[in-house]
Amino acid sequence: MDIIRRLRVLGNPLHREDADVRRAFAAWHRQVRIPQARYVAFLTALLYFLYAVLEQSVATDLHTSRLVAHALLVPGLLLAVGLMSFERRLQPMMWVLLTLAPVVANAANLHLNVGSAQFLIFAPEIYLSIMWTFAISGLALRQAVIAATVIIALVIAATFRQPLEADLLQLHLMWALAAFSFGCLSAFILEKAHKHTFLQQQQLARAARIDELTSLWNRAHIERLFDEERARAERYGEPFAVILIDIDHFKSVNDTWGHSSGDGVLRQFAGLLRQNLRKVDAIGRIGGEEFFVLLPQTRGEQALVAARELQARITAFDFDTVGRQTASFGVTEYRPGEDRVDTFNRADQALYAAKKNGRSRIEVR
Repeated sequence: MDIIRRLRVLGNPLHREDADVRRAFAAWHRQVRIPQARYVAFLTALLYFLYAVLEQSVATDLHTSRLVAHALLVPGLLLAVGLMSFERRLQPMMWVLLTLAPVVANAANLHLNVGSAQFLIFAPEIYLSIMWTFAISGLALRQAVIAATVIIALVIAATFRQPLEADLLQLHLMWALAAFSFGCLSAFILEKAHKHTFLQQQQLARAARIDELTSLWNRAHIERLFDEERARAERYGEPFAVILIDIDHFKSVNDTWGHSSGDGVLRQFAGLLRQNLRKVDAIGRIGGEEFFVLLPQTRGEQALVAARELQARITAFDFDTVGRQTASFGVTEYRPGEDRVDTFNRADQALYAAKKNGRSRIEVR
């Protein structure tokens, strides 16, 4: 069991991730596979039409049943899959039909050919469809395993009703097992690659939003959040405010204690902001020792109260190595109709006034 667990861990790049990340991958993976499922379904339906025509000249019996199965039933399922892929609300049912399609195709094959002298002529459809289920259809590994396992069970159950020589029977079952094994391995490797790709995209997206040193939002993302909040304010008339914060005399921290200690101060300062603000407040480091706080649904006077509470927490905190530090604050409320630059500039003017008037102060504009 320990070996199986280790193999599962090695084979699953998401094993260290939490449930939210796994759900996000599942949603992303479904969307990634939709174009594949769509076009494979259309192409396979077309090939089944061609197969139905050719089959009529090869088969010696059940021509009508073969035509219904291979020109109507299986292509119909596949065409439905392709068409449903265009409509988001139908996509859950699309995956169900795509899982059923190869099972139905193989059940039809076995129904039409078991007991026939032509069984081995039509057996390659079974091997190909198992590979198709795993590596071509667009099904996720779990869905493909379910469908292919049902197919293998049907094949084994039906094959022993087929009067084949022992050597031919063993060869047939070996090809079915080979198709299952190669298909399953291909699907496993592909899904593992998709997980790696998803994690890399997540890391890139995080790097584009997060300040590496403090794990706060970076300036670019704070600006995007501001624009989103501004759009909400213009639509619904809700107020919001911003606070610009600068650590006082931070250059002397680096000069006296070194940049490593300065980085420690920045990380602890970021932690103080996170601990003493609401979860809905967006906190970012926008450069050097300068921090920005976006407070949704907040008036200027409420932002001033929040700034005073922050100031008290910061002033009372003993930073590692360097001891007590202070900070200057610029506070302003968004004014309807103005753009981001206007609000940022006004907060910056308030911060400049706080520093000019002696630091460790709060100014409102």
